[in-house]
Amino acid sequence: PLFVQDRTDADFCTFQCVVPSACANFNPETQIPDLELGVCRACVVEGCQTCDNSVAMDRCAACSAGFVLRDGECWFKYGGAWVNVLGGILGCVLLFVVVWLIEWGTRATCNEAGLATALKHREAQKMKMKKDESGERQDFPLSTNLFRTMVAGPGLMLHFNFQAALIIWALVLAFVWMGFATFVDNDLWILGTRKFGTPRMNCILVAWGYETQQRLMWTKVLVLWIVYVFSFLFWMAYGVFQMRSFQEVDFQNKTMKDFVLMIVGMPTLPGTTRVEEDLKEALERQCGQQLVGVSVGWDWKAYESEVRAAVKDDMDVQEALFKSSRNLLPPDTTEPVLSGVHKFFYKLEQKVLMLEGQERAEGNEGTEHGETGGIPETVATRSNKKSIDDILDELTTSPVAFAVFETQEARDAALERLAGTGFSYEGTDGIQLEECDAEPDTVQWVNFGQSTVTEKAIRIAIGFGAILLACAFWAVVFYAPYAYYVLTFNYSNGRQPGPIVGLSFSMIVVVGNQIMYEVCARISDAVGFRFKDNREACYMILYTIACCFNVALDFVTTYFTSAAVMEGLGFRTYFGQHLSEIESFTTKFETYGMQRSLAENTYRYAFPSTFLIPFLIEPFPLIIAPLLLGKLIVRTHP
Repeated sequence: PLFVQDRTDADFCTFQCVVPSACANFNPETQIPDLELGVCRACVVEGCQTCDNSVAMDRCAACSAGFVLRDGECWFKYGGAWVNVLGGILGCVLLFVVVWLIEWGTRATCNEAGLATALKHREAQKMKMKKDESGERQDFPLSTNLFRTMVAGPGLMLHFNFQAALIIWALVLAFVWMGFATFVDNDLWILGTRKFGTPRMNCILVAWGYETQQRLMWTKVLVLWIVYVFSFLFWMAYGVFQMRSFQEVDFQNKTMKDFVLMIVGMPTLPGTTRVEEDLKEALERQCGQQLVGVSVGWDWKAYESEVRAAVKDDMDVQEALFKSSRNLLPPDTTEPVLSGVHKFFYKLEQKVLMLEGQERAEGNEGTEHGETGGIPETVATRSNKKSIDDILDELTTSPVAFAVFETQEARDAALERLAGTGFSYEGTDGIQLEECDAEPDTVQWVNFGQSTVTEKAIRIAIGFGAILLACAFWAVVFYAPYAYYVLTFNYSNGRQPGPIVGLSFSMIVVVGNQIMYEVCARISDAVGFRFKDNREACYMILYTIACCFNVALDFVTTYFTSAAVMEGLGFRTYFGQHLSEIESFTTKFETYGMQRSLAENTYRYAFPSTFLIPFLIEPFPLIIAPLLLGKLIVRTHP
């Protein structure tokens, strides 16, 4: 016997037990007997909208939008030859890359010394403990207490304190809910987790879910009160704890910022004047303290590329002079003797990675002394470019500078003496001294001339537009195909999309998060903050807002998708009203079926899409792949 929904009466959720040959007598739309499921079901055809009820087999009469009907089956309308061509091209590209990597990995080493030096420099960049008795710096052990140990500054320590607080907060909330489920009602363990199935199972699920939800509503309300009250008190205490922890670390460790005051309100002066020397003398005279020096923030954003190129050239000169003074041998730039496919890929790597000119320049370094005296040719022959001296003369000062004192006591004395009144310089009165909370390595000098409040506000406003465009791009290019597939999937008889669809959703969320990472990072860089700390704070705020946009967009899409699917499957409310007949958003949103579907999607969005998969994938593109690729490049190129 099989269960079949009885459509011969006026009631809903009534079923009959029939023999296979009698399926169509009670419901013409479920005329196919399915002995495995134990039900009479409709046809199971991908993309089908209306089954062919003239035969008791899986045959479609009308397809959904985007599909065409061929011999009772639905074929995707937009597929065809171009899909095969595109797949073939992508397959060939992938095969080429795989062959390239295999050849690269098996090619003979021609730069063993360079590889050893590179790995040595990489090892030196790792965070190490202080020197031991033998003068060596060892790696931090895995048992290091990152809550209290200064490994990479107070920021990392506070970050791990945050991670611990977040874990404790989540565990407390989980134990609260587990307590209610254990001591109040065991149905709280499974409420909202039971899966949809056949029409009969769905009727039972909606009835049970609604009754259980209403019966236990007081527990949900009470849990919410506990969550809100506990969260407020817990995070207030956490904020105080973090502040006190930072103050303790800052008091115990003296850093450069403890000797620095920020000068605010400087007049605009040209680069032809000796600003830093004159400012140092004026400040020493008026504050009564000795200064180590003064660093002025210059407006050089318009010449950023020229200035950075000049700095790089100067570093090349210094490196060449250092090697010449130590009689160091120039690097061996002799190209390896290769033939056939090895030579082809070698030349391709030189072009793709732009190594050809670099290798030649390194080979000339320190060997062609002539007029340049071993100095790289890029510096000696820069006559066709604007002189860096001319650029420096055209620069103007920004309103901000930094004064470095010999002791913290001298800094505090100067601040106290000039508090309120400030000091005078070049006809400008009231120039103020302020404490600086940023370390020297967080100063972004290029932004000092382009960082007024109005300019930053305009850039942030433009950034919000960029976030919206990024969300739209993600929704159209990545999310829309998934939503279309889910919307057109045949959910009859309790069928659900396979695990590949769930994995696809997870990867779509991961891609969306990566897009938001990059967009928010670029916006934060473009705003023009003078300190990296402010840039990072802006990044966190923008990313939080972007996540809210992403989640809201996902919620809206999921709501309409779930509503369409459930209406197509004939879902009703507990009282028998069809979902398609409900006009009120609130009423439809509060139905058990909709809430269960939205809750499941929220859970999938969070786990594993957000809180697991990215952290498992992250080491490969950020650490492992760059290391392996870097070793290949250095090992096989002189």
